[in-house]
Amino acid sequence: MTEKKIPKEVYSIITSNFELEERNVISIEDVHRALTFKIRELLDKNVEMLLSILYRIDVGQKITDEIFKNSSKEDIAIKLSDAIIERQLQKVLSRKKYRE
Repeated sequence: MTEKKIPKEVYSIITSNFELEERNVISIEDVHRALTFKIRELLDKNVEMLLSILYRIDVGQKITDEIFKNSSKEDIAIKLSDAIIERQLQKVLSRKKYRE
């Protein structure tokens, strides 16, 4: 089974906002893993920065509130990673659609 590659625009947004190491070829699974690790770290050390990044990259308040409600730190990190990647994919697809 091959891993699905993440669009370059999505990867750039995520790596720059979360200060992740950039690589040439990356799968969505790799990004999800690295992002989950970084979010866990921010949950432990700097929740305010995490919330600021979520706002800046346009992950909705309703979604984040739901994720933070009744979840463990591990679940929060995984669910936020899902939401961040999904939102960035939506933005890239939307931009492509309106460019055409």
